[in-house]
Amino acid sequence: MLELLKRIDHRLLPRQDDDLQYGPYIWLVYLLIFFVSIAQYHPVENSFIYATIGTGLFLVVYFDGYWASAKRIHWNILAIMIIGSLLTQLSPSASVFFVYAGSFCCRLGSPRKAVTGLVTVAAWVALMSWIANLGPFFYMPAILFNFLVGGVNIYQHDLSLKRKELVLSQQEVRHLARTSERERIARDLHDLIGHTFSVITLKAELANKLIDKDNNRAKEEISALENISRDALSQIREVVTGYRTSDLNTELAHAKYVLESNEISFNYQFQEFDMSEHINKELAIMLKELVTNILKHAESDCVDVCIKKQNNHACLQIKDNGVGFKEKEHQGFGLKGMTERVSKLDGDLSILSSSGTEININIPLVELT
Repeated sequence: MLELLKRIDHRLLPRQDDDLQYGPYIWLVYLLIFFVSIAQYHPVENSFIYATIGTGLFLVVYFDGYWASAKRIHWNILAIMIIGSLLTQLSPSASVFFVYAGSFCCRLGSPRKAVTGLVTVAAWVALMSWIANLGPFFYMPAILFNFLVGGVNIYQHDLSLKRKELVLSQQEVRHLARTSERERIARDLHDLIGHTFSVITLKAELANKLIDKDNNRAKEEISALENISRDALSQIREVVTGYRTSDLNTELAHAKYVLESNEISFNYQFQEFDMSEHINKELAIMLKELVTNILKHAESDCVDVCIKKQNNHACLQIKDNGVGFKEKEHQGFGLKGMTERVSKLDGDLSILSSSGTEININIPLVELT
């Protein structure tokens, strides 16, 4: 039973957002005000049936609002206001629906847009009151709690965004530290390899000149070449000790920082499973390329990534809600090189593009030898 409730919860609310917790369920208790009023007064025949149908539609829009992007949330707000307007014919206590509409205004993208949304909801309530001659029992709680609840939500939402920005900045510091370490290693390798190859070249030229004149001296130079190359290999191993190339966890964290810094919502699911370092690295590189493509071309505000094991394949799926692209453009934007990379791993890559783009990459976990 508990497992079933968890599945329902994950379908109703995006659980990547830890700020939600169980608040969205608790706020629904205010619907009791509406139903108690209907149960007491029965203003029209079959009013309870109409109220149940309307509330059912509201719940669909309500939970969808927690998944909606800033670009789409205004449709949820509008739908809730329409439902509330219709249910007002049953009871003035339907004013509670306008408070729910106001509570979603914080998700409109900026505090200014959110306040504009609250004013719009209040204006709608005032206009309804004037047209339908509804009393203060309807418009006073609707307008008052619209601004009260909506204002608190705007403040909390802004705090939540700042907290996420702080977390992302901390991740970026760690990323910069890794980048700095890689640059240090690159400089050390450049200095070491440049010097070593210069010595090897000189020794090889000298051995080539001596091979016909002084066999023993030539052998000594060739032996010195062997020692130099072994010493260089040992030094290179020391330089790169502890160094690791990018992996999926690193690239997912980096993608979240880059996309959300550009006001693009990023959600991901990573069902960790055993895979070779080579496949992990290749998927990380492809994820990085796909995120770069989205930033350059997609014009989206929401990106979803899912990485899982399916049928003994490592599966990477990335979806955005951007402009998409035509079939003939599939080989553009760096996708041709990615297709070749997937092919070398004996995998496959598919692209679906209509309203947005979905790219699926499947790589067998048993690597080719």
